[in-house]
Amino acid sequence: IGLSGNVTIQGNEVQTKMATLYQDANAGTPYFVVGGMNLGFAVGGELVLPDTQTDLDVGHYLFGRSSYVDQTETCTIVSIDSHAVGVEETTITCDSPLAFNHSLGSNAAYVSRSIHILTSPASTDRGHILHTGTGKFEVRNARIEGFGRTTTELIDSTVMSPTDLKFGTQDTSHLIKQFEVEHIGVNQIARYAVHAHHSRVEAYLTGLAIIQSPRDGMVAHDSRVHILNNVIVGADGAGIFLEDGTETGPVKHNYIIGTGGGTRGGDDGRFSIQKGKDMAHGGFGIWARGKLALVQGNHAEGHFGFAVYSFFVHPNFISDKVVPDVPGTPSILVGKKRKNIPGEPDGTGLHLQTYGGFIDNTAAATFKVGIDMSYFSSSLEDTVGSIIEGARIRNLAKSGFGLKTTHSRIFTLNDVVIEGTVSDNTIIGIWCNNLNCGPGCMLQTPNTTLIFNNVQEERDGNSC
Repeated sequence: IGLSGNVTIQGNEVQTKMATLYQDANAGTPYFVVGGMNLGFAVGGELVLPDTQTDLDVGHYLFGRSSYVDQTETCTIVSIDSHAVGVEETTITCDSPLAFNHSLGSNAAYVSRSIHILTSPASTDRGHILHTGTGKFEVRNARIEGFGRTTTELIDSTVMSPTDLKFGTQDTSHLIKQFEVEHIGVNQIARYAVHAHHSRVEAYLTGLAIIQSPRDGMVAHDSRVHILNNVIVGADGAGIFLEDGTETGPVKHNYIIGTGGGTRGGDDGRFSIQKGKDMAHGGFGIWARGKLALVQGNHAEGHFGFAVYSFFVHPNFISDKVVPDVPGTPSILVGKKRKNIPGEPDGTGLHLQTYGGFIDNTAAATFKVGIDMSYFSSSLEDTVGSIIEGARIRNLAKSGFGLKTTHSRIFTLNDVVIEGTVSDNTIIGIWCNNLNCGPGCMLQTPNTTLIFNNVQEERDGNSC
């Protein structure tokens, strides 16, 4: 939708988007127990149970090409029995027995909505929702399923080139050049499930259930989007993608379930050959290119091909990007390039917490990396760096990293827990790579309240 078009989709509010399993849910049984009563679930509604299998060796180079089977599954509710015997709980009965086990403490996601938008099984192509320009873009409390055309393969977009031919009115000053197709691509960029593309309105994506996308679930590209209280299941690239580094809208209280999709690779591999435009293909929960958005209170479960949370703030791509003049954007940011945005009052630069933040985000999932932080440059006078606040990162796998840093010298970790699940794992708590701050330089984590539980090594890597 462009040219001042309006998009308003408003479903009924959902009372409970996720409920915690109070017991193990066992394969072969048609029921499970969750915490709470009167949750607002309905008979005929659907709950998604995440993959909770443990001890997968995701760090092995052959993993993903072998016999991995995703154990995410959907329960269609046939009965709901709420009761209080000491604690309030609800027994959910499904229309068929569960195929897999799901662990105590994992969360079932309620994905039924009063509005259901899906790609027809008979369609030769998948739908996608894109808004650009002015107008209105608000999508609330709907289920969007099987949307998105762009995949995690290399981006290969159709290319149009101008010709010598022109068309238009007799007034030659208004003639428009004709274009011809120079190259027909096979993986067009920007065809994601739900996408604010250079939107010049304050947009809202709230209370949605996004089910299965071959690339990204929700995308804010050079736009201000409130991404709040959504459930995203099975986005192969990234559940939530903040594409340009100029995004300022909050990303809060979303539940993202990974299903093991993506290339399983990091972003440096494609950064140069694709000129920074083919990112977040590896399998992520939330991926951001900048530091201006508040990312708070999000939770992830299931299996992510690369990392649950990732910030890739490479200066060669974002330094000349201009923050758009969109209602709600802090005036101090509007119209400024990244390199001209005022940083901390003490002159130490722009950090996550300066205008946004990374606060109280959690994960209990299988992943290579829990939090991936790349290219956070800082001056030698900086004694704080960007702050990671209140993160609890639990890896169900046999291998992987809790926090991985690249080309970054300093972070403050406040109330952060990094933990493994299985015994005899090979998990590294913090892995550091290429600090770029001279001989003998080590990653700094000042004033840190950091707990490691059940990891093989607390710190490792280059200068950690």
